[in-house]
Amino acid sequence: MTNEVDIMAAESIVFGKDFFVINPSRTALIIIDMQNAFVAEDGTYQSAEARQMVPRLEKLIAFAREHRLPLIWTQSDHRPPYGGILLRKFPAIREDRVLWKGDPSFELYADMPQPLDDEYRVVKHKYDAFFETDLDAILRNKGITTVIITGTATNVCCESTARSAFFRDYNVVFPSDCNGTFDPEMQAATLKTIDMFFGRVLPLEELLTEMAEVLPAARAGQA
Repeated sequence: MTNEVDIMAAESIVFGKDFFVINPSRTALIIIDMQNAFVAEDGTYQSAEARQMVPRLEKLIAFAREHRLPLIWTQSDHRPPYGGILLRKFPAIREDRVLWKGDPSFELYADMPQPLDDEYRVVKHKYDAFFETDLDAILRNKGITTVIITGTATNVCCESTARSAFFRDYNVVFPSDCNGTFDPEMQAATLKTIDMFFGRVLPLEELLTEMAEVLPAARAGQA
């Protein structure tokens, strides 16, 4: 089966820059659910990988701010009635008020950069950050064609948002080392799926290098 997939990918699917080149002047950074419930050491659904990748995410945030990429921060709020079926699937959300707006578990992890006043916050109630939120309107009104999706969990909210962005014809960039989840196999499966069917997967340093190389030309085109 592996050989069949490799042959299919090599002959029938476009990857990397052949798919799209990342234009920073039309790119936004989306930071998914870096909340205490998922990142803090005592978080109910904490991911050590999400916590460990904070220094890399901090570097990406610094680049985005320096070059004026829009930053959009999402937070999951699963209070009733918004939580819906999630309240049955995850008893801690229902019974312990995990990820209820106003509870500490809802707040962004403190040991990382925090949103600035001119950055956007999107409160979402499902895995997909586009579902019944203002995210698409923000991106369209900013002239964004490419989204960099980071945060946690790789295979849940990040992947759901990446798929939804692709369905809306955004170019999807998915940094392999700026997304964190609960299990290495889940991480690897999502990275392979996104790269093959929904976007570009590349490590942070490669992403920063590509954007730095494109920046002068992108700015010249706007002049």
